[in-house]
Amino acid sequence: MTSVNPDLTIARFYGEVQESLYRHIVEPLLFQLNWIGYAEVAYDGVEWFMLGVLQIAIIVLVLRTWERVNPAEDQSAHVKAKWPDMAYTLFHRLGFFQVFIFFAFSGLFFQMQSVLHDWRFERLNVEDWWPGVTTIPLVSFCIYLVMLDLVEYGYHRASHRFQWWWQLHTLHHSQVAMNAWSDDRNHVVDDIMHALVFAFFALLFGVPPSQFVFLVVVGQLIESWQHANLKIHLGVGRYFLISPMFHRMHHAVGYGHEAKGKPGVLGGCNFGVLFPWWDMLFKTAIFPNAVYPTGVRGVTVPNSIWTQQWQGLRHAYLYLFHLKRK
Repeated sequence: MTSVNPDLTIARFYGEVQESLYRHIVEPLLFQLNWIGYAEVAYDGVEWFMLGVLQIAIIVLVLRTWERVNPAEDQSAHVKAKWPDMAYTLFHRLGFFQVFIFFAFSGLFFQMQSVLHDWRFERLNVEDWWPGVTTIPLVSFCIYLVMLDLVEYGYHRASHRFQWWWQLHTLHHSQVAMNAWSDDRNHVVDDIMHALVFAFFALLFGVPPSQFVFLVVVGQLIESWQHANLKIHLGVGRYFLISPMFHRMHHAVGYGHEAKGKPGVLGGCNFGVLFPWWDMLFKTAIFPNAVYPTGVRGVTVPNSIWTQQWQGLRHAYLYLFHLKRK
């Protein structure tokens, strides 16, 4: 009797779906618009879209159901505040933002790669560290995930350090009804900066293109869970993966992101994105047991996406050019 490898079956099915979507929908559209020169980008875009659909399905069917079963707080009075978050999530998860980044900054990254090549820069290439071990895709994937998470910790902490940057990041913290859609509630300028930094370090580390998309998607899905309205702290597991309660503490009004001068905590707490180790290492970790309300003291953000974006940009401009003082 011949055994069937389920991993190969899933991979084959995944590839067939991607190929079918491209051949029957995307490619004809490219010919119609005379954009066939972007065929390779479009094919990758189909993969982003497919993985995005999967993420949306998990958010709707699993995380939103979970929020109803074990909510951290009653959010029935803030239903409308969640609609912009859903729009941000759809824009990011379905690949529109990734396609925009490619068209806007692909030239920059090609130049960057050329410079690194001219400088004979040796990328870290985790696969070469321990042949036979780090060459295993799952092993190298996990190592890259941890390395990039350290970058994410530094980036996130910096966004709280500089006033002009905080004016952009305030949008993310302004949600008083934090939920499973809230991870992508960001200012587009902050998103662009983050995408460039993340891609730059992935380039330096030597992350294979085949793994890059899955590193992004896995991170996004975990972060959606962390932003969910869930009263979960994971017990002992909270020291290995950031829980919804841990991250909620970072969003806490008057405490998490605003706290200054508390013993052992510099300018806030719980900056980690996926793993709490960096907060523990740099003494910015607080593991709460209570549920605190979220939002930003004294800041009211309308539910209009365009107004949210304009407000953040205007405030950042005022602080950047010293036209507004704290």
